[in-house]
Amino acid sequence: MKIAGKKLPKGTFFLFLSFMMVSLCLLLIVSATRSERINNLSQNMLYTGHERSFYIDDAKENGLWEKVMPELAGQHKDFAIYLPMRTPEIVMRGVCVKGRVEVPPMIEGKYFDFDTSWSDTPCIVLGKDCQEGITERNGKKYYTYGGTDFEVLGVMGTKEESRLNRMALLDFKSAVRMVGVNTDYILDAKKESALVDIAQDMHEFSLRYHATDVKIYEGEVERISFMARFLSSDAIMDTMYVMILVSFSLSTILVTFIWLRFRRPLFFACQLCGYGERMKGMETAKRYYLAAGVGFAAGLFLMTLFSLALEEIQMKAMDIVQAFGMTVGLGTVILFFCYLIDSRKTKK
Repeated sequence: MKIAGKKLPKGTFFLFLSFMMVSLCLLLIVSATRSERINNLSQNMLYTGHERSFYIDDAKENGLWEKVMPELAGQHKDFAIYLPMRTPEIVMRGVCVKGRVEVPPMIEGKYFDFDTSWSDTPCIVLGKDCQEGITERNGKKYYTYGGTDFEVLGVMGTKEESRLNRMALLDFKSAVRMVGVNTDYILDAKKESALVDIAQDMHEFSLRYHATDVKIYEGEVERISFMARFLSSDAIMDTMYVMILVSFSLSTILVTFIWLRFRRPLFFACQLCGYGERMKGMETAKRYYLAAGVGFAAGLFLMTLFSLALEEIQMKAMDIVQAFGMTVGLGTVILFFCYLIDSRKTKK
C-alpha cells in the first residue's frame, strides 16, 4: 500500500486506523463525560441530585456547629452541608465540604476544601457573573457582602450560559453567623447510602450537645433498586460508552496480532544480526508507538473538526491530555500481551 508515494505496510496502516478510532472514541468519551457532569451540576445547582433537606429548630446552643462539625468530619470522608441564604440577585449559600462531593468548574483560583470552608477567615467562591464587586488589597481579592470583607478563593463558571455563573458560596461559619443556627440546611454526599449514616451521626451529635429539636430529614432517603439504577439514562449512556471502547479495544488487539505477524521477518532479521530480546522489543515498541501516535493525532484532528462543526461537542486541553494518557496506557497493555504471546509462537 502506497501513501504519498511511500510504501506503507498493510499491518501498520490497519494499526494506524485502529488507534485513530480508539483515540477518537476516548476523546469523545472524555469530553462527553465532562460536559455531562457540568450540565448536571448546573441543572442541580451544584448538588449531586440526591441531596436531602433538614432543619434545626429551637437549638439552645449558638455554637452547636462548633461542636458537631469537627466530630462529623472525623467520622466521614465525603460530604457537604449547605446553608441556603435568601438573596434576590444571585443564588447564595454557605458551604462546609469534606472530601470531594461536587466541585464546580473553576475559571481561576480554587474551590473550597474543609480547611477553607470551616474557617474563621471569611472566604467566598464567586460565579463569573458576580465579579463586579471584587476589589484588590495587598495582592489579594476581596468581595464585600453584609458588611463583611470575604477573601475571594476563586471564580467558578462556564463559558456558556449557566446557573453556576450566578452563584456565590460562603464559608459555613460566616453563613451561620449571618443567618443563625436555627434554619434550613441541605445535606449532600457522593452516595445516597452515605446520607443515612451521616444524618444519623449528625442527629446523635446534636442531641449530645442538648439541642432540643433537631429535625434531620423531611422524609426517608429513597432506596433505589438495582434494576432502576441499571436502567437509568446515565447508566445506559455510560454502558454504551464502555461497550464502544471495548469493541474498539478488541479490534485493536486483533490488529496488533496481525501487525506483529507482518513484523516477523524483521524479528528473524534481528535474530540473525545478533539482537537480543531487549533490542528487538525496543525496536518493535518504537514502530508501534509511532503508528499509535500518528493515529492519535489523526483522531484528534477529526475530533477538532467535529467540535468546530457541532456546538454540542466541546473539547478542552485536559480532555486531550486524559485521552492521550488513556490511549498510551491501553496501547502499552495491548502491545505487552500481544508481543508476549506472539514471541512464544515465534520461538516454537
